[in-house]
Amino acid sequence: MIELKNVSKFYYSKGMIASGFSRVNLKFDVGEFVVITGESGSGKTTLLNVISGLDSYEEGELYIEGKETSHYLASDFEEYRKKYIGNIFQNFNLIGSYTVYQNVELILRINGYKKEERKRKVPAIIKRVGLSKYAKTKVSKLSGGQKQRVSIARALAKDTAIVVADEPTGNLDSKSAEGIVQLLSEISKDKLVIVVTHNYEQFAPYATRTIKMHDGKVVEDERLKERERNSGEARENRTFTSGNMSVGSKIRLGVRNTFNILPKFLLLLVVFLFVVLAVSSEYTTLKNSEAEAAKMGYNDYFNNYSEDRVILKKSDNKSFTEEDYAKLQAAGNIKSIVKEDVLLDNMLYLEDDEMAYQGYPRNLSDFHGTLEAGRMPQRENEMILTGSSDDYYFQKENVERILGKTYTITMGMDYRVKLKITGVAYEDSSSNMYFYGGNFYISDKMLNNMVREAYGSGSQVTTIVNNNALVYQAGEQYYRIVQNSEVKEGEALVSEELNSYYENGKAAGREIQVKAENIFYKRSLDLNITQLYNKKNFTEKTGLKNFENHDGAIFVSKADYKRLFKAADYQVSVYIDDMKEVEHTISSLEKMGYTPLALKDTLVGMNSEMLAIIQVPMAVFLIVAVFFIAYFVVQLILRSRASYFSILRMLGLAKKSIRRILDVELFVIVNLAYGLFLAAAVLVNCDIIQFEYLKTLLAYMRIMDYGILYAVLIAMSYLISGKFARKLFKKTAMGSYREEE
Repeated sequence: MIELKNVSKFYYSKGMIASGFSRVNLKFDVGEFVVITGESGSGKTTLLNVISGLDSYEEGELYIEGKETSHYLASDFEEYRKKYIGNIFQNFNLIGSYTVYQNVELILRINGYKKEERKRKVPAIIKRVGLSKYAKTKVSKLSGGQKQRVSIARALAKDTAIVVADEPTGNLDSKSAEGIVQLLSEISKDKLVIVVTHNYEQFAPYATRTIKMHDGKVVEDERLKERERNSGEARENRTFTSGNMSVGSKIRLGVRNTFNILPKFLLLLVVFLFVVLAVSSEYTTLKNSEAEAAKMGYNDYFNNYSEDRVILKKSDNKSFTEEDYAKLQAAGNIKSIVKEDVLLDNMLYLEDDEMAYQGYPRNLSDFHGTLEAGRMPQRENEMILTGSSDDYYFQKENVERILGKTYTITMGMDYRVKLKITGVAYEDSSSNMYFYGGNFYISDKMLNNMVREAYGSGSQVTTIVNNNALVYQAGEQYYRIVQNSEVKEGEALVSEELNSYYENGKAAGREIQVKAENIFYKRSLDLNITQLYNKKNFTEKTGLKNFENHDGAIFVSKADYKRLFKAADYQVSVYIDDMKEVEHTISSLEKMGYTPLALKDTLVGMNSEMLAIIQVPMAVFLIVAVFFIAYFVVQLILRSRASYFSILRMLGLAKKSIRRILDVELFVIVNLAYGLFLAAAVLVNCDIIQFEYLKTLLAYMRIMDYGILYAVLIAMSYLISGKFARKLFKKTAMGSYREEE
């Protein structure tokens, strides 16, 4: 069954080499009851460990059923122990937190016995060693002699070809010892039993062979009598087989191990709660930094870029109707709707000798504040001026000075209108940190004119002059279209410069085509050039004085200007009430047939770039740091479980199975920690409990983020499990066990 040829075992410690035993040559067969004796330190226990595959050997060859084992890996020896070896350890190597029944049943689970077989075999084996009334008692509460009986019962339950016992009667009284020796003698008739003992007299009447060791060498090997075999059975020819632990058993053991040692369970739960809070806290910090950076960003196209503003246009590019406004109002999470949206990005300027102020035009119907001074507008040329209470012009001593006064309001290069301030109110009008101003609440008619002017300045305008395309560039003055009351409908007043586009040098009487195009519509007008202007006759022709600011402009009638730049509401802005739900709101708006643009996603700036360069890697670094902190703490806690997993190895359980049991154990704890976190989140969000830290933590968490957090926790637990398992299997089963003792 087993043969050793010149086998030696050495130990390496702190640069020193010690011999466990050297050049041992032995053969063992089924039916033998072998007793190995010798003084302490003679190498007998080491020899037993090598025979049972718990320890490696450095020299010679160990044969199992004629097969060499020098090439065996740790996994091969685990399979060997599971298939061939039943161990009875001197220090029991039982699992103290398990009951007697669970300790004996464990070996059957490892060997793949089904539930029905386990229920049948375990009680019978426990009865055989006289512990039936202790079946449900935890092993930690048993006496030394009782623990030894459990160890023997476990070896019997395994029903392997070989039973090795290290001082099996060392903790028993003489009467109990006699019963155990008889039991070992009986089972040796169809097994190979090898016993290491200091008390040879107890085993002498039953031993078939005795081996004596001294100073790591076999000094005596005497056969006392022939092997005995049970009649009718050739057990030495029996093939011993073992199954694999089922998935259900791995899960059962993992769940059992989670809760069977309460202090360990609570410590692990606290660690993973810390991981949950640390990871979510770091995520929240990053999101908060992004939000703050967004507020400090800028946008070259939009002037009013409040983070809660979402710009909408209809997917079919048609104008908004009252039905659309009603749908938006009912959409949910909409704080307010701004109909004349294009005006939010076209600033009005108020300036005279005593005052200079800027703001955005807003519809008078959108004003829902309280006037600090004055009255509501009653005429078309009246307005409400709002701004911050900290602004110089809104100090109480200055409000009376501007109230009731008429100012010239300008927008863009050409639009001028006189408006009277009848009311003043305090209002923080923009979250744009670069904007210092307020809002101008004015009538519908004035707004329509401004909307038209906004489309005029925001459209691409092309004038076709004798097949030449003259393109107006935004911000420039050449070829821009300007409305003028001195020009008749269907006619155009142009600069004399256009004469150069005709062969005879005369543009008068010729037709031109003006095209306006923007993201919403295309329009064109055919106009007749009836007059031309130059610097000398500019004021006479237009009624305007500043030639330099208008040189190159194309003047048209107010009616034609209205046709070219229709004052319809093609673009609307909505302001979000709860920014945490902004993505969901945008998705809902898309389903309603609108094309949304969240301005928070359009802002750029050094802060966002610095965030990507510094804070994102820092967040990754901190999460990795949390992983290692958690790993080292979990490792310390699991060290109390290392002896448990080492025992499983001694009993023949493979690395993969042990890893899965550990995976289940950590998986259960992670899910409990995550479940507690979710429960706390629900209670905080429902205001059932008040916990400001957690409330702040959850402010930026979305449904997807909860999923990502869960995935991170599972990944961390899996990595911790793998790292711990790799360390556990770096040494032999016995070496690992000694390290953890």
